[in-house]
Amino acid sequence: MNFLKSMSFLVLGLILQQTLVQIISIGSIKPDLVMVVLVAVSMRYGSVVGLFSGVTIGLIQDVYAIEALGANAMAKCLVGYFTGLLDEKVIKVMPATKVLFLAVAFLFHDIIYAMAAGYHGEAFWQAMMMKTLPSGIYTLLVGALVFYFLVAPSRSEA
Repeated sequence: MNFLKSMSFLVLGLILQQTLVQIISIGSIKPDLVMVVLVAVSMRYGSVVGLFSGVTIGLIQDVYAIEALGANAMAKCLVGYFTGLLDEKVIKVMPATKVLFLAVAFLFHDIIYAMAAGYHGEAFWQAMMMKTLPSGIYTLLVGALVFYFLVAPSRSEA
């Protein structure tokens, strides 16, 4: 049941990624809503749901990025598993600290994706500086809003 809930959130994130993000992008700098939702879902439902959600949504995204087939699935699978594992087994954190986890997850995802997609040497560093860094900052701003307003525990839970 948790997997179905998480997939519905991820599909909504994917739809918003393809529609709303085109409107709010700043040039080529776009937030990664799918990553925000994946981290939120993984931290909410755990590592196993995060793993399967990451693989599924990554494979869906790989359909659109055929030149790097499997890179999204592998990167999102690992991000979903480890963010879920960290929150599930290691520590429970406040929503504000989850933004830090999102930053690490975003960087981890883009490094894995770039390596799996075959970026080497100068192309790797250029992708990190020109795409990952600006998009990561934008994603963190959006993620902070999502974690604060949508994922924050209610007063009855705190």
